[in-house]
Amino acid sequence: MLKKIYISCVLYCIVFQVFSEGTKELRPTVSDFGNIEINDQGRPFAKEGCDSLHKLYIHIKSTTETIYFGFQPNNKTSGTGTYRLVDPQGNIVIPRTNVPVASGPGYIESYDEACAGPKIGGVPVGGYNPLSYSPLTTGDYIIEFTTTLTGTYHFDLFDITVVNASNTPILGRLWSHAWDLSARGNYNRVYTTFYIYTSDKYISAVNLNGIQPYGFVISSNSTGTSNTGNLFFDRQSVQGNSTYPQFKLFLNMPDTSVYKIAEPPTMIEDLKVLGTPLAYHDVLFYLNMNKAGTIEIFLDLDGTPGYQPNGRDRVLVKTIKAGGDTIVWNAKDGLGDWVIESVTVDVSSRFSTGITHLPLYDPEYHTNGYIVNRILPETSRASLYWDDSRLPSLLGTVEFEGVSGDNNGHNFPDTAGGFGNLRTINTWWNGFENNDLKSFMFTMDGTSLPIELSKWEATYMGAFVQLEWITQSETNNEYFEIERSRDGEQWETIEILHGALISKTPVRYTSIDTNPLPDISYYRLKQVDLIGTYSYSNIISIYNNISVTGLVSCSYNSTTHTITVEAPNIAESPITIRTIHGQNIQHKFTQHTICNNNVELIIQNIQPGVYIIQNKDFIHRVYLY
Repeated sequence: MLKKIYISCVLYCIVFQVFSEGTKELRPTVSDFGNIEINDQGRPFAKEGCDSLHKLYIHIKSTTETIYFGFQPNNKTSGTGTYRLVDPQGNIVIPRTNVPVASGPGYIESYDEACAGPKIGGVPVGGYNPLSYSPLTTGDYIIEFTTTLTGTYHFDLFDITVVNASNTPILGRLWSHAWDLSARGNYNRVYTTFYIYTSDKYISAVNLNGIQPYGFVISSNSTGTSNTGNLFFDRQSVQGNSTYPQFKLFLNMPDTSVYKIAEPPTMIEDLKVLGTPLAYHDVLFYLNMNKAGTIEIFLDLDGTPGYQPNGRDRVLVKTIKAGGDTIVWNAKDGLGDWVIESVTVDVSSRFSTGITHLPLYDPEYHTNGYIVNRILPETSRASLYWDDSRLPSLLGTVEFEGVSGDNNGHNFPDTAGGFGNLRTINTWWNGFENNDLKSFMFTMDGTSLPIELSKWEATYMGAFVQLEWITQSETNNEYFEIERSRDGEQWETIEILHGALISKTPVRYTSIDTNPLPDISYYRLKQVDLIGTYSYSNIISIYNNISVTGLVSCSYNSTTHTITVEAPNIAESPITIRTIHGQNIQHKFTQHTICNNNVELIIQNIQPGVYIIQNKDFIHRVYLY
């Protein structure tokens, strides 16, 4: 079908000797396709009054800098399109003005002029005659457009360049969360390279490498086609349109004097299993990294080496916190059946940060595949991953090991109607990944506890932790020892409760930990029978450090689902949000900097309740609904 697309992406860089920021990056050669468009099918990109995720931003670091800009619209009728400039505080500093349609200030005559950039004091000779604005404050300026057309308003050429006091262009200042572009035809190829800056401060770049999408919106996020909290399913390609914008996308390498770069994470303690894996009970894995990131654990359960989709093998995916975290396997295979026999489980894993997803809606054809490179903090070719197993087609493939060639980066088959027709095809890669985590095997204990445990959970109650469990049946159960640990390995008994001996009806037990450990506490039940034989339950954990500290103001707007956080230098370090039980929900919000002391958190698909907002300097509670 002839239509317009939604891309979500991550990116790499090819360095051009350019002095402009606009058409040159979208169209690397004069014969290439790719231009910005306004109001295509009513979409909001760069329109007056659009939401923050679809605005076109120009960043100013110093008031000694100047913004130069120019256009060539496809429609040359004066008044058909207008622009205006808005400062970081929302003040209109250039009122609504007609887009130039003929020779004069702000009109770009040719592709060569667009590539040469603004002519300032006669230099460069081949440049265009620009419009300009001298900022009175720093931050993100916004350029907005209107059109009288009921259809699409195209810019054949455009340029928006920031220069310093010496009139030297500063690239990497023009960005949006979601660019709206057109290839101006269903079979025209686009070779644009976009750069992406993730929320955890990684930069990578993607060369679209001849994709044939016609009209499309390109954006990038941390989860994939959806944001439900189930990372394994969120990253799968799906039928229909399912994308959302989150990260900043640039036409050039982001200016690193403005956009800080992450330090790569290091491992403190390698992957391991906590306790003895038991049938019918959760199995807990543990990994300790000095920074938060995503862990993937591959469980080979079918005896065939490697991950086999749609079978017994499992992949566990979780965002883990810094300083040690657990990953839970529910002891079921990929078919939903309990692993109850004494089976040997082959475990391999990967830890990643800077994860970037490219969910592209309705892409039709991509015979070449993407080319992606990491830029900072590490520079290397990125491995690409995908999971098309949910698509109703024998051509849907799964790639979890990663590919990094010039023509195999998730190319879409050239089938009748296009493999990507009316589908959201997702591809992802990592700004950093550690594939050297410990690989090992363990054997599931096929025996089970002499109790049938239907509930075992911990609840933070403010000054204490309440532990509760329910047995459905008990056989010779003399007593329980409630054990606590700070690391999941060294345990102490905090209470002993008598069991019911023999019971065929549900029995409820409670225990109170009046002095929970700082940060995180692990708990398990040791069940002891009449002859002294004992076995353990699965391990559960809970976070305890949720005191309110720091000079901070938090306000929640339930209409726009945004949290405004004000605190000294709040923009200089990332914010996390977690539940009162310690679950990190970073994938459900986007952080947008208003100024150094003010950030906006845009919340998506969240359940009502109390949440903990924190960074390295403060912890604060807020009720979201």
